[in-house]
Amino acid sequence: MLRALTPWGWGLMVLVVVVLAVGIGRGLGLRWDPFDVAGRRLEAVETRAETLDRDLSARRLEVEGAQAQARRTTRHHQTLNVVAATTARTLGRTEQAHDAEILLEAGRADRLRDHDRELCRLSPAVCDTATTDPAG
Repeated sequence: MLRALTPWGWGLMVLVVVVLAVGIGRGLGLRWDPFDVAGRRLEAVETRAETLDRDLSARRLEVEGAQAQARRTTRHHQTLNVVAATTARTLGRTEQAHDAEILLEAGRADRLRDHDRELCRLSPAVCDTATTDPAG
């Protein structure tokens, strides 16, 4: 029977044998990778995983920073509200005081104004919102 095969038949038989050998070899766990394609793929996947891990760490830090900033902002607004309420109470009491209509002496008003300017020099952030001189 082997003598009856034509060159095309021999080629087909060799092809079938190679395909069967490769199929059986793969089934047994044999791998042939002369260009190390699987190794390069594995390296690319590991690099991508490391990059994603660093990116995740950066996002965590951003979230923690945003939460800390929100806490500081909330605390600052609460302080502003307390200061505003205290100022309103103090102004109300000042307007209702028995000596509210009495003008200050010029020397005392100057000393208070100088003291206010010194406080503003020491803490300019507090005085930035004051556009007019309250003692003037």
